[in-house]
Amino acid sequence: MRNKRVLTALGACAALGACASLQSATSAEDLRGLAALATCYADGIDAIGAGKVDAGAERWRQCFSEDLKFSMRFGSTFSMSCPGEKCPFPPTMNGFARRVALAKGTFERSGYVATSHHITSLGIEQPTPDTATVRGHLQAWHVRKDGATVVGLGTWQVQARLTPAGWRIVEEQLESPLRVVMPKAE
Repeated sequence: MRNKRVLTALGACAALGACASLQSATSAEDLRGLAALATCYADGIDAIGAGKVDAGAERWRQCFSEDLKFSMRFGSTFSMSCPGEKCPFPPTMNGFARRVALAKGTFERSGYVATSHHITSLGIEQPTPDTATVRGHLQAWHVRKDGATVVGLGTWQVQARLTPAGWRIVEEQLESPLRVVMPKAE
């Protein structure tokens, strides 16, 4: 019976094309829910990047926990962690509100009018039935008002917890060591 469950999980993992590692993850439902966190993240941040902050936040409510912790690093020029001493948001804000405010503020300051985020080569590890790590490679396109496009490449890693509402991201680490600016096409 155990071998059948493992084979079923391996089949689901292969069908999803998502799992670089399969430890205790034996449920196809868990694998789908964990892989869906990447889609949820991309959908939400792209709505925020298009100026639809409420719609993006509503989408993110389906994948982020209210007590979210996150860290961002963009090359050697910018890094921050919330909560933490470099977190620019008041301690009265919960982690989810901070993450939405960070995305909104970053896109507004940078003059982005559209974004397109893609997470590929997902690796999913589920060491316990209610915790997991999801890793992927991130490619993010950001179109500025002047028509130039900023491409960021990096990694996205989250810690997830199974809640009564489903899998939720409780910690996010985003690193983007490479950013390229492409001028407006003629």
